[in-house]
Amino acid sequence: MTPSHRWFTALALLLLALAVLALALGEPLTARWLAHLNEHGHAHLHPHGHPFADARCFLGIPNTADTLSNAVFLLPGLLGLWALRRRPAMAPGLHAGLWVFFLGLLLTAVGSSVYHWTPSGATLALDRAGMAVAFAGLLTAATADRLSPAGAAWMLRLSLPLALLAATLPALSGNVLPWLVVQGGGVLWVLALALGSRPRPDGIAISLGAVVAWYAVAKVLEGADSAVFAATGDWVSGHTLKHVAAAGAAWPVVAAVRRVSSRT
Repeated sequence: MTPSHRWFTALALLLLALAVLALALGEPLTARWLAHLNEHGHAHLHPHGHPFADARCFLGIPNTADTLSNAVFLLPGLLGLWALRRRPAMAPGLHAGLWVFFLGLLLTAVGSSVYHWTPSGATLALDRAGMAVAFAGLLTAATADRLSPAGAAWMLRLSLPLALLAATLPALSGNVLPWLVVQGGGVLWVLALALGSRPRPDGIAISLGAVVAWYAVAKVLEGADSAVFAATGDWVSGHTLKHVAAAGAAWPVVAAVRRVSSRT
């Protein structure tokens, strides 16, 4: 094992340990430190009763902009799966990770639309379940592309069930810490791969830096939901734009797959 591989192994074990601790101790810690958050993860709801700034309804569609903006996940998901149908030459485990990632995008489009149509703890779990599948697929694909097929296989086996469990725990027990670990740890893992490794010869050279950058923009827009809504004269909210930016994180992956598929 090379020094680089040992470093990534140590990071993976650290993230796994944090996930286990969040599962074991997250419920009392959430009750102590995050009890002020509602089931949507917010400190309060807006006066209109919706957890996000834009609650306008058009054509009978509740929370129209936030609901319909989830359609942006459909195109990269469908294009990615279409490109994979030709089974382009790539590292073992990479094809599986990409398939899970693109499937997760489609599930996110459906789950997030349902959540924004009828916001509740149960529909939020459905929203996050789609995101969990996409996260697991991305982590697996990035690991296969930059590190090793064996590492990718373990990543998929561990990250998919952990992410799905973390997505449902807030609705079941109020434990939000595992979901925070899944998001934060996943971004840290992809960033570490982007900065500390090069694409493997049998990889597809996914631009992981671009993936992380788009995701960072999405989180900023999510936090600035009300501010963006006010700044645009109540034209578009930060959360609506967050969906667009989050979908943008998928396009570097789609581009890499299509580039390889065009050569087969």
